[in-house]
Amino acid sequence: MEHIENEDKRHIWNIWMFIISFTLSNIISGVIYDVYINYLQEVARPVAISFWSYYGYATFISAIMVLLVSKIGYKWTLLFCPATCFVALLSVLYIDIPIIYQITSVLSLVGLQLHYAILAPYIATHTNLGNKTVWYSRTYWIGYAGWVVMTFFGGLLTVARFAARLGQPFSVARTLTKDIEKLAPMMKAIYVNANEDVLLLTAIIAGISLLPILFIKEKKEDYKDFEENSKQNEINNNHTVRDRLVVIKIKFKQASKYLTNKYVLSYIIYWALINFGMGLFSPYYTVFLNRNLHIDRVTASLLVSLSYIALVLFMIFTPKAVKKFGQIITLAGVSLLSIPFMILIANGDKFGIFVIPVVGFSLFMRSGLMNLGYPVDSALPMEIVPKSLRPTMSFLVNSIAGVVSIFAGWYTGNVLFLDQSGYRTGYYIAAICYVIGCTLLLVIFTKKYNRSSECEPQDDIELVEKA
Repeated sequence: MEHIENEDKRHIWNIWMFIISFTLSNIISGVIYDVYINYLQEVARPVAISFWSYYGYATFISAIMVLLVSKIGYKWTLLFCPATCFVALLSVLYIDIPIIYQITSVLSLVGLQLHYAILAPYIATHTNLGNKTVWYSRTYWIGYAGWVVMTFFGGLLTVARFAARLGQPFSVARTLTKDIEKLAPMMKAIYVNANEDVLLLTAIIAGISLLPILFIKEKKEDYKDFEENSKQNEINNNHTVRDRLVVIKIKFKQASKYLTNKYVLSYIIYWALINFGMGLFSPYYTVFLNRNLHIDRVTASLLVSLSYIALVLFMIFTPKAVKKFGQIITLAGVSLLSIPFMILIANGDKFGIFVIPVVGFSLFMRSGLMNLGYPVDSALPMEIVPKSLRPTMSFLVNSIAGVVSIFAGWYTGNVLFLDQSGYRTGYYIAAICYVIGCTLLLVIFTKKYNRSSECEPQDDIELVEKA
């Protein structure tokens, strides 16, 4: 009994260490998706308008890196998260070659996306089916609190540094950022330097974020299936090479059975549609608000940070929503409800003097509704496969997201954003993707998975034993 209590304490400690590191990672995210992408608009515009493709490359690389978990564990794999961000942010500031912006974009996003790729199997490993939704929700809303803070302070710090470098009052610098394109070359160079000041501060935060990961107390059973390993060792000791090959073949068939069933395939299609749609507008919020709606830099960052506050607040209620409506209806329902607010954001300039309150409210509601279901999005793919296939499923899900995001980035960079009006069109295309994806989710998953299964899918142990 004492051993069980100690193990429970260890699991809870490990989750909290992950939450702290995840929160620091999201502080970095707040800068990457705000300050960094606006910085790229000035120093490497082709990279900026194709930014989601770099997100795709990073997501794909992160998906592959998740496979390291079974070899080196969660702890040592997680160390790549702050390390790559730290290297990327310092490199973009101190290495002056054109290709560096592409490299740093991928590296910084690998650091961020690896955290998300590992989150689902990590939380699943340290929880049981009874409390998994609570811990997913808690991890996300606490983690995103860091994103909220830095999204707001990123714009504020940038303008503050801009004012300091100009030797002008903050209000003057803030007004100048309403239309960056009209700044004189010398003044624009100072604005770029102000962005670099914020990126340097973020590199320091990335270095600090190594600490909580080092405090994780990990055991091999956290990332290896001991029952499966003991059977494998027995087979290796008592069977011929031919027998071992038979076992490998059986395990491959077993994995294929789960990874090609209708639920996995349907989820992959749904996930691809959502990621493609998201890539057409969500990374470019501040760009759209600043350059299409001509909202000053500080206010644009404030509005986006308010949308992340909604993300945090709404996620607190995810467990209650799931309990009342079920996980599939919650996930699909809130996503569909977010669509009208996307359309309002796209047409913010139609509201004249009310553009800021209308767009601000719409950002708040869209983000809150869409992300209320995000903990379910993490839990669901882990529920439809056995424990031993969770890292593989995470790899599959994140690989698909990566490929789709690369395509979305190519589309925005080569077609959609060649004209500034394309930033508006992206919202409409995304709305269509959301409708198709959520409808598929409701039709396929509601009957079996709206309420969590009492037990997860099990490995086909009998097949292994027969070998």
